[in-house]
Amino acid sequence: MDNNIFTQDSFCSAVLDEMPNMVRVLDKGANVQYANKAFAQRFGSDFDTACKRIPGASDDCVLCAALDCISTLDSATATQNVRGRMYEINTKPITFNEDTYALEIITDISSEYNLKDKLVSANARMTHDLEVARSLQLSILRNTLPKVEGYDFCAEFLPCEALGGDMYDAFVMRDGRIFMYIADVSGHGVMPAMLTVYLRQEMFAQCKQPGISPTKVLSNIQTSFEDLHIDENIYITIFALVLDPLTGQFVYANAGHSVTPLIAGVDGVRELFLPGNPICRWRMNEEREQKYGKLEKGERLLLYTDGLDDVHVDIDVMHGLHEMLLNKAHKGDGLLAAIKEKFAQKKEDDVTMLLCERT
Repeated sequence: MDNNIFTQDSFCSAVLDEMPNMVRVLDKGANVQYANKAFAQRFGSDFDTACKRIPGASDDCVLCAALDCISTLDSATATQNVRGRMYEINTKPITFNEDTYALEIITDISSEYNLKDKLVSANARMTHDLEVARSLQLSILRNTLPKVEGYDFCAEFLPCEALGGDMYDAFVMRDGRIFMYIADVSGHGVMPAMLTVYLRQEMFAQCKQPGISPTKVLSNIQTSFEDLHIDENIYITIFALVLDPLTGQFVYANAGHSVTPLIAGVDGVRELFLPGNPICRWRMNEEREQKYGKLEKGERLLLYTDGLDDVHVDIDVMHGLHEMLLNKAHKGDGLLAAIKEKFAQKKEDDVTMLLCERT
């Protein structure tokens, strides 16, 4: 013990014995020169004997971190599983009386490691659940759009996250008219995605009434939404349109949807502008205004949400969208794919489009 750099009655030894970390010092022969109280209680302390393995481990070390630290004067950090517990081992070179030693500070990180493992497992489960929820959300989007003579329908849904808050639908009502809408639930993630499920079921149920108008549908949705008692910060914007396929006449109403639908034809592009308040809990239910129009043969109607890049803040970008709608080189899914390729690069918000073309 006389050659040890610490003695049992030294001040340094007394200080180190109070440390919760396990500490030991090895010389250039890998002999244990010192071990503090925490180390001795956990692993024992055989002084002046060559260390062959990590304390408590069953196998000898192939490479000795302490000897490598002494020869290179480089610090090192490693983790080791010893009898079911995880330890972090920090090895640092120290110089005393012109000799170099290796200082090992060993910390039991089993709790942190187990917590990390649990978090990784929980994250994996959550990711799986989100994928399942995404599959469910995609399944409720109508894969089969209306097959009506003289009309072609197609749609595109591109969420910016695993789950999105956008929604669209188009279907033939019992009275033969075509009901189509596009909606956007505020926010992103699970809550908006689940509200899109609610919205689809409610919209479809409301449209079973023969002769029902878009304004009446939105009023009924407002009443139903208030009964949900969800956070007041959550709201839904909806643009709804009912089309008579025989005449091309349509009627539409808006519940706060800020993106104006477009109709492109031989006379250029016109907007279906109509202000309106969103479906929310901070306003009383009200009778919304509705307007009328006609989709002529050869015209195409685009309903979309606000995820297209800069379309609503840059007039030149909007003109670019108009040009694409007027260009007959792209039709149906090809047109939506071209729009997505040009205007959906930033992925800052969900992108949803519903296209109706009268042939």
